[in-house]
Amino acid sequence: MKSTIQTAKVALMLGFCLGGAGLGLMGCQNTAEGVAKDTQKDATAVQNAADKAADVTKDATNKAVVETKEATANAGDALTMTPKVKNAIIANSTLNNPKNEVNVDTKNGVVHLKGHVLTNDMKKLAGDIAAKTVKESGSKDTVMNQLTVEAH
Repeated sequence: MKSTIQTAKVALMLGFCLGGAGLGLMGCQNTAEGVAKDTQKDATAVQNAADKAADVTKDATNKAVVETKEATANAGDALTMTPKVKNAIIANSTLNNPKNEVNVDTKNGVVHLKGHVLTNDMKKLAGDIAAKTVKESGSKDTVMNQLTVEAH
């Protein structure tokens, strides 16, 4: 598009010069130089826009890489921490009761304990076991104990 505009400018100026407007050769040369300068300015503007677009693309790519790494780390924690905590709770004879239902889910650095247990002491015990398991694993995850007490 720009080359078409530049071609039209050159043709217009050339026609102006050849049309005998009284400027003579010097006037035509100045006009041609003006068109050349305009072309250079346009080329510089296009290059600057391309550079800016490349920077924006690079920034977006870098952000996507960081977000992917974080998501992968979160998924890794969920895949490893959830079963570790669940196994530790099941291994406890006090909590391993068919009347208790303890669900473990790890997401965004938080180990969630959900479900129900028979007593407040069991709720506290489950939270303590989860926190100890997280700490021993060297994880920075936190534990959110959302268990409810339901005596059956």
